[in-house]
Amino acid sequence: MRPLIFVSFALVACTTAEGQPIRPAATGPTGPLVLELFTSQGCSSCPPADRLLSRLARTSGGDDLAPLSFHVDYWNDLGWVDPYSLPAWSERQRQYATALGDDRIYTPELVLGGARGLVGSHTRAIEKAIAEVPRPARLAATAAWHGDRLEVTATAPADADVLVALWEDGRRIDVTRGENSGEVLANDRVVRRLERVAKAGARGTIVLAIDPRWRHVGAVAFAQRTDKRIVASTHLPR
Repeated sequence: MRPLIFVSFALVACTTAEGQPIRPAATGPTGPLVLELFTSQGCSSCPPADRLLSRLARTSGGDDLAPLSFHVDYWNDLGWVDPYSLPAWSERQRQYATALGDDRIYTPELVLGGARGLVGSHTRAIEKAIAEVPRPARLAATAAWHGDRLEVTATAPADADVLVALWEDGRRIDVTRGENSGEVLANDRVVRRLERVAKAGARGTIVLAIDPRWRHVGAVAFAQRTDKRIVASTHLPR
């Protein structure tokens, strides 16, 4: 464990004490609350967070939440190179740190709606945040899925660009080195592509190539302001 970086992430429930799914507060026509987990297979504190994200994906009630997993690259020098990690995801987390007024980045970190960052050791804090963070508006976007590509068209709000995240479920890997050596790690909602569809106030279309090696692929589109707040979103079902 390294100070100021690794934070213990205890597995938390994604239901209330009565067993009901946690749902963000609704304020009208809404899209899913985007949850971004910054994680790494090289971090010994991250597997419980990954399991939490998988559980949220399974039990969020379909449209309520949009969990995404961004694998950062800054732990790759500990002996294990995370095959899903990208420098761009580390940079995205740094941008959140600046926007949220944090003086450090760490794994695992969960960012809700681009507006709030939490660690997973405080179960009630996470439950409370998911229930209270305002849901974004429903984004005007459509998707056309083909065998080897995804075409997305969206109209962006006046103050936010529209992005699309292409994710993959059901990845498992044997870790042979580093802090998680000997573990078989499972990862869901692994972000494979994150691209801009439309600039603020404009309508745009983008075509994303789908690697034939990817399994169980899905996507979510969301509108994000320069202050990193996510103001609109929608799932893009196949």
